[in-house]
Amino acid sequence: MRLLKSLMAAGVAVAMSLTAGTAAAGPSGGYDWTGPYAGAVASAGLFTVEQEDYWCWYACNAPTLQDWDASIGVQVGNNWQSGNFVYGVVADWSTGFEQTENVTFSGSDGVIWEGKWNSYGTIRGRAGIAAGDALVFATAGIAIIDADYRANEVDTGGDSDCATHDCALFNDTSIGFAGGVGVGTPVGDKMHMTFEYLYIGTPWEKDIYNTANAGTDDYVSWTTSAHIGRVSLVWEFDGL
Repeated sequence: MRLLKSLMAAGVAVAMSLTAGTAAAGPSGGYDWTGPYAGAVASAGLFTVEQEDYWCWYACNAPTLQDWDASIGVQVGNNWQSGNFVYGVVADWSTGFEQTENVTFSGSDGVIWEGKWNSYGTIRGRAGIAAGDALVFATAGIAIIDADYRANEVDTGGDSDCATHDCALFNDTSIGFAGGVGVGTPVGDKMHMTFEYLYIGTPWEKDIYNTANAGTDDYVSWTTSAHIGRVSLVWEFDGL
């Protein structure tokens, strides 16, 4: 929570330091949001990994992993404006989130539970209302996630080699939902800053973990989600 507050406070400080610039007038008399843009985005939020162990091989109640994390990335998009109505598309890519927990049964014997987004991106539509120099908008689209999930048996010697231990792995692209709300404000003639809440959720993914009986239903399933606060600072270019 402190990380998210610090991120937002830093964004406000940058905005205040840059607002000395003169904003371009739009068709409704306020800021002109029309045109393409590109810039940087910083995110922080609550990352959750939910897990299910179908046959209780590892644990009948697999742990839910949840904690705060942060990421940085890049963003590009384009806006069109008609009167006070602003609509557009935005795409972004960011570094990922990670949660890991080791559950020990006796000595070092146990299971490593892990959920990780190596990186994630979104492709979304945006639509909102410009009021003066502010833009209030809603956004929705898809999230494209480089996901890495693991439930890995560890023996009393600390060995966790998947060739000799039960090991469920998912290393693939996961397609989920992304949606949220936000507000934008100009910080100069050709720059604007956006403060955004974004929710990302993924479908359940699963993998067989009993390697000696791969035809059975001995599997672990994972689903992940993130409630994210984001600050983006972008530079605008001539309209398309």
